[in-house]
Amino acid sequence: MLMSMKAGRSGLLMLALTTALGGCGNLGVPAERFTFFDLGLVEPVETALEFPPTRVDVRAPSWLSTGAMQYRLDYRQPAQREAYSETRWVAEPAEMLRVALDRALTMNGTANRTANRTADGECRLRIELDEFVQVFDSEQSSHATIVARAALLAPRSDAELAHRTLVVSEPTPTPDAAGGVFAFRRAVQRLAHDVSFWLASLDPEAAQGLNTSGRCKR
Repeated sequence: MLMSMKAGRSGLLMLALTTALGGCGNLGVPAERFTFFDLGLVEPVETALEFPPTRVDVRAPSWLSTGAMQYRLDYRQPAQREAYSETRWVAEPAEMLRVALDRALTMNGTANRTANRTADGECRLRIELDEFVQVFDSEQSSHATIVARAALLAPRSDAELAHRTLVVSEPTPTPDAAGGVFAFRRAVQRLAHDVSFWLASLDPEAAQGLNTSGRCKR
């Protein structure tokens, strides 16, 4: 009887020790690893703006406030959004887009900006990001889509001087995450070009009397 009790106690001790060691072993398991991608260094646009925006602000809805690389199988379930399990963006799309547009729109206008700077006297560009997703038209075909609402804001206020909705779509070379990254890089460069072309067109004649440049340099 005594031997049986000792054996039972030894078994319980071994079970407890094994459980404890197993729990500690989980501490050494590395966290899930991702491959991170970015949008690269977007080149400055060819059109040098006379009065480039002093700042670019980009906002995004909650479902885009994540580094997940999202896609949608339009050919099967267009209302469902999914995300790649092993790849992610280095930051939220809004942050990457802000850096890219700021670089693209202001590099060529740096000299003009410095020469014409007055206290709080320059306009800001606000981008409302509505969509940033890779869309699969079929199992072998996809494209990167960016939908954004751009607004030029007056100095010292949030009054809109002009606004425009921009839609950019670029095909992917391969129907996977790497192909999506390639397409998004091209799409962002194209978006920067479209925004620059729109801003450059906002002169008194093209904007039907809206003296945008004059208001932005005051």
